[in-house]
Order: sequence, then structure tokens, then C-alpha cells
Amino acid sequence: MNVLTKVFNFYLEASIHVALAVYSLTVITLLNFDVPYDEDVCYAVFYGTIVGYNFIKYGSEARHFYIVKTQYVKSIQYFSFICFALCGYYLFQLSPYALLLLGVLMVLSFFYAVPFYTSFRNIRNSPGIKIFIVALVWSSTTVLLPLINNSGIISARDGLVWDVALEWLQRFLFVVVLTIPFEIRDMAVDDLSLGTIPQKIGIRNAKLLGISLLLLVLVLELLKRNTLWPDGLSLLVIATLVGIALLYSGVKQNKYYSSFWVEGIPVLWGALLLFLKGI
Repeated sequence: MNVLTKVFNFYLEASIHVALAVYSLTVITLLNFDVPYDEDVCYAVFYGTIVGYNFIKYGSEARHFYIVKTQYVKSIQYFSFICFALCGYYLFQLSPYALLLLGVLMVLSFFYAVPFYTSFRNIRNSPGIKIFIVALVWSSTTVLLPLINNSGIISARDGLVWDVALEWLQRFLFVVVLTIPFEIRDMAVDDLSLGTIPQKIGIRNAKLLGISLLLLVLVLELLKRNTLWPDGLSLLVIATLVGIALLYSGVKQNKYYSSFWVEGIPVLWGALLLFLKGI
């Protein structure tokens, strides 16, 4: 394995790529609501995502969630500690209401990985709800958090609550669809008791459901009161890409198909929206 491959794998396995995706969705919300770039929120989300995902992925391998055996996981752990410190710095810059929301989401994320009691499952392994918890946390983090932190800028706009509600619902549905290729990929290793969407209704029906949800996301865009053509056009392009990625997903897929290409679609969305808005 050459150096570039090792660096690329670390980029994926240390959750930098998924953090960039969540960061991009946060920026998209700021762009859609014409809010100036909020460095504090965006960096808090970016570094916090790295810490949260690495805790979920590698916490189960560690005794008491901080003692790990392998050197590679230790390197990810050290990296996560640095990100934790950086996240803490930016958190102190957020408004009290933004911190309150973030605190609720952090508690939910914690119990996603850690069971309430040792005799109970964690949320991650509870039947049928994993994908919806992920969508709830992502949509609330990337839509509600940046808007709450900038409530003073946007509070007087007409139709604000309506548009925010639609944006949140769109993001929730979008993340559900974006997660389906991962659930299809993991069908070979997931326990049947997890009750994922492909397990419950089959791969073909899961794909049809995903396409239907993407169409609903596009319809919801038409119901917004303050949407602009770059917002709608970028959403159409990205929904099409997600639909294609969903249709081509399978149990046997390239190692990087979901973890890089599918998860990178929000990054492309952010770049496209920046281009269309001429920023």
C-alpha cells in the first residue's frame, strides 16, 4: 500500500470525508437563506462530526471508550482529540440557543452508540430506527443549528418558519435516501434484527422508495416562499445524482462507492451552489 493510499484511507476512516459532507450541508443552508458564512457554526459542525463519528465507529473497540490496542486506531484517536479541542473552541463562540440544540443532539448521538443500560441495545442497533436517527441528527445540525445561531439576521423575513420547516424536512428525507446505499452495501454483514429498509422491503423496493422520496424533496422546493433559481437547479442536479447512485448501488459494490462517492455528493452540492450563486 503506497503512501497516497494510506493517506486516502485515513481520510475516510478518520471521518474527515463525512465531516466535509456535513459541513457542506451546513454551508448550503446558509446559502439558501442568504446568511453570511458563519465560521463558528461550520467549524464546530466539521470538527464535532469527526469526533462523533469516530466515537461511534471506534468506541466499541476501546475499553471504557478511550483505551485502544491497535496503533492505527490510536492515531485516529489522537486526531480525534485534536478535533475535540478545536470543536470546543468554536462551540464557545455559539449562541446559547444554538448550544442548547447542539447539546440535545450530542446526547442523542451519545446514546446512539452507548446503551442506556448494559442490558439494553444502543439506538444504533435498535430495529428499524438507525437511518431515521442519523437523518434527524444531520438535518437538525445542518439546518436548524446555523439558522438558530443567526436568528438575529433572518428573524424578520416573511415566511421564515415555513421555509425553515420545509428545508428541514427536505434535508431529513435527503439524508434518508443518501443512507440507503450504505444499508444495501451492509446487507451481507448486518444482523437481520436491525430491520434496515432493504432488509424489510428488499433492495428493489428500497430503491423505489428512495426515488419517491427524492421526488418529494423536489416538490417541497416548489412550496417554499423565498427559494431562488440556483437553489432549485442545484437541488435538481444533486437529486438526479443521488438517484443514479441509488439505482447503481448493490450488496457487492466497490470499496469506495458509498464511503467516498455517495458520501461526497453533498460536497459537490455545496460547490455547485456556490458556483451558481457566483460566490
